[in-house]
Amino acid sequence: MKYKTINSEKFNTPYSDALEIGNIIEFSGMLGNDENGIVAGGFENELHQIFKNLASGLAHYNLGYKDVVKAKILLSDINHMPKLNEIYLSYFEKPLPIRTTFAVLGLPFGAEVEIEFTANK
Repeated sequence: MKYKTINSEKFNTPYSDALEIGNIIEFSGMLGNDENGIVAGGFENELHQIFKNLASGLAHYNLGYKDVVKAKILLSDINHMPKLNEIYLSYFEKPLPIRTTFAVLGLPFGAEVEIEFTANK
């Protein structure tokens, strides 16, 4: 089993960032963080950073956005849905990944959005 840890080691959290299971790559929930923590600027900046982090994780497995088959999105505020959809569609093309979106009470480190992805090799 191939795994990747970047943020989990940096922030001393007890999980792998991604696991390769056969042809499936499961990515843990990603926050909009860089080497300094959650990026400044709120929801939109966090979301764009998540997609930068995803690109890096996918590249580790020689994959791209086109290989993402599922996204599970957690929002601190469901009113972010219109902007979420706009930004999301700037990264994915049809056929779009299947997706579930939840509004939650809170996210780690005060983040406004967290996304868990699944990719297929």
